[in-house]
Amino acid sequence: MSFFSVRAQTEFGLKAGVNCASYSYGDTQQLVDAKPRASFYLAGYLDAPIAKNIYIQPEFSLQGKGAKLIEGINSGGGEINQRVMWLDVAVNLLGKMPLDNFGNVFVGAGPYMGFAINGENDYASGTTTSVIIYQDNALKSVDYGLNFSTGMKFGKRLFFNVNYRMGLANIANKNYKWSDTIKNRVFSVGVGVML
Repeated sequence: MSFFSVRAQTEFGLKAGVNCASYSYGDTQQLVDAKPRASFYLAGYLDAPIAKNIYIQPEFSLQGKGAKLIEGINSGGGEINQRVMWLDVAVNLLGKMPLDNFGNVFVGAGPYMGFAINGENDYASGTTTSVIIYQDNALKSVDYGLNFSTGMKFGKRLFFNVNYRMGLANIANKNYKWSDTIKNRVFSVGVGVML
C-alpha cells in the first residue's frame, strides 16, 4: 500500500523558459568581459516523495548556454556571441511548503552534469564558426556543477520557477582561444505544467 501511495504522489512535468547565460573566466589577455546572452531551456522531470514535503527531482533538460565575449584591443576588440547547446542531467532535493488550497512554494538544490551537443561563434562581422567541442581545440564536452531552484506552484498543475546553474568544471580546453579557465553560469526563469 505504501508503494502505491508514493507512486500516486509522484508527479511528472515539463518546463521551459529563458536562460541568461554567461561565463566565469580566469586570467586572460584576450578578454575584456564575458557578458550574459539570452537563450532558452526545455526540461522534463519527475518529483518523487521521500518524506513529508521532501522530494527527489531528477531532471533532463536542453540548455542554451555560452556568453557574449568582448575581446581586448590587442585581440581585435570585437564582440563574439558564443552559443553552446548542452544536455543536462540534474538531481535535486526539493522541499515543498503547502499554501492551503492555493498551491505550494518550493526550494531545492543538487548536482548536475552536462554534455555539450554543439556550438557556434557569431562574430560582429557576420561570420559564423563552429565551437569545436569533441576535439582538443576549444571547449570540453562535459560539464558539472550545482543547481539551485525555487518557485511557486499555482493550484494542481501550473508553476513558476527560478533557477541558477553554477558550473564547477573548467570547460576550456588547452587551446581555447579566450581564456584558460571558463565555467558556465546560467540564471533562468520559466513556467511549467504537471502532467
